[in-house]
Amino acid sequence: MSEEVKIPKTKEECFALLDEMLSQEDKETIVKTEYTFQLHFGLGMWIRNNWIYNRTEEETNDFLKQFVDDEEDLFMVHPDDCSDVIIQAYQKYLKGKA
Repeated sequence: MSEEVKIPKTKEECFALLDEMLSQEDKETIVKTEYTFQLHFGLGMWIRNNWIYNRTEEETNDFLKQFVDDEEDLFMVHPDDCSDVIIQAYQKYLKGKA
């Protein structure tokens, strides 16, 4: 039986869960990654499969609004790109902690 994955409701909860599940090496890789879309098939896929695809479109939009400065940035975001919005915000968060 697999462990149930906690789905964050807030940006702070999301970052706390990522902090807990990622190794220091993973975090350093995220900080050093110039283009976060390079993480699309690793961490990005995990985020989409566990935190995005099991939400309604409205729930996803409400969740993602917490990660952008301007909600208009989400106007044309495809579900496959939602993880990049989260990873970009997490990268900024990690850089601020350094």
